[in-house]
Amino acid sequence: MSSWGTESQGSPRYCRHFLTDNSIFHVERCMSAMQSGTQMVKLKNGSKGLVRLFYLDEHRSCIRWRPSRKSEKAKITIDSLYKVTEGHQSDIFHRHAEGSFDPACCFTIYHGNHMESVDLVTSNAEEARTWVTGLRYLMAGISDEDSLAKRQRTHDQYPFLLPDTDTCKRVFANQHVIDLENR
Repeated sequence: MSSWGTESQGSPRYCRHFLTDNSIFHVERCMSAMQSGTQMVKLKNGSKGLVRLFYLDEHRSCIRWRPSRKSEKAKITIDSLYKVTEGHQSDIFHRHAEGSFDPACCFTIYHGNHMESVDLVTSNAEEARTWVTGLRYLMAGISDEDSLAKRQRTHDQYPFLLPDTDTCKRVFANQHVIDLENR
């Protein structure tokens, strides 16, 4: 989404939402890389961590990993995701020796009703960024190219303009101009 704001001198400033700054191509590259799979270290309480292959399933509905002795439990559904954080901010990361992992290669997935966490370390920062970006898009409900394209077309056709006036705001939506008085 976009909006107009004002800078300190009162001149208008155009702001773009995080989701519109990333192209469809970039997001699809993230999805493709996630579906191909990435070797990551899955950290656990008190252990060194386990190397696992994490991947996004073909329906983009859950994250899976292997090997696992309990394959039916080796998944996280996208609709159960609560948040994804970058760096080593979780308790599990704090329990490991400071400096053990590059923060740019670390992220945590919080999911489920009890806010369980899965703490992951990639081999490079680009892989971590790919997963964080992809998961955030999936959490936002943008899981396929068609919905991304539709969202971008809607944004391009009907931008939300918020002029610098207190008396009237014009919003372009559904091909109609709606005047909103002060609220």
